[in-house]
Amino acid sequence: MYLYMLLACALWGSENHFASMETASISAHDNHTAVCAEIQKELSADNIIYNGSFKRPQNTSEEPCYGEFTKVFISTLKQLTKHNAHDHHIRKVYKDMKELTRICPKLEPTESPKNCTTEKSNFSQFKEALQSVVISIEGWKSCKRVKSSL
Repeated sequence: MYLYMLLACALWGSENHFASMETASISAHDNHTAVCAEIQKELSADNIIYNGSFKRPQNTSEEPCYGEFTKVFISTLKQLTKHNAHDHHIRKVYKDMKELTRICPKLEPTESPKNCTTEKSNFSQFKEALQSVVISIEGWKSCKRVKSSL
């Protein structure tokens, strides 16, 4: 009898140990709030002003349009990284925005986009709109894709 109880306790302890190891192995980049916080930090630290005209959402509260907005943001950030390789903040934001689309299925552009309105703006307005969208995404309950267990 004691042998069975000892065995049961040992199995329960090992399950908890492996479960906590599995949780610990999840990257910070699988946590959308950590990625969003990093994007906000990098955007705040970036003091380079880009000249030109930038597409931004007219209304950043249109959550069904976030996939389309994210596509526009990523495309613009990619262009900025090509033109100024020294702006490591924007390069990091670009990588993190791509990471968010991996973590958050709601950020993938739809095949039939809704009427998601954008307008031309200066760089500071573009950055403000990006921060506003990222703050909204950070507030979501969860973005993590469900991994199938074997």
